[in-house]
Amino acid sequence: MPTPPHGTPDRGLKPFILAIHREALDTAATKGLTGTLAQVAALQDTASLASARAGRPVTEEEVMRLLLRERRARNIHEAAGTAPVTPIRKPAAAPSRFHLGRWRSVAMGMARSASAGPAGKARL
Repeated sequence: MPTPPHGTPDRGLKPFILAIHREALDTAATKGLTGTLAQVAALQDTASLASARAGRPVTEEEVMRLLLRERRARNIHEAAGTAPVTPIRKPAAAPSRFHLGRWRSVAMGMARSASAGPAGKARL
């Protein structure tokens, strides 16, 4: 069965690939591989075993896309279950005398221009 155009493996392979990848990560850790090297070895093993099961070549890219999609979906699902965290903000400082004076002059200018009719303009 050919690969769909977006590069994901067949639907029946998805649970198989996820399970085999977990086993491949455990095997890589048992062999003493760590970090990126362990991930690459697990990815290659997963693609190889999935190819045998599918009867067609399953690329490492397909496996990686599936794994990333599942990880993203899991993170979104976990984040949806938690309450949103509000950002911590600093207390607002009192406006300086300069800003108060500036706001006052702008407000006074707008009051004057409003009384001048449509010909008056507010300048900031």
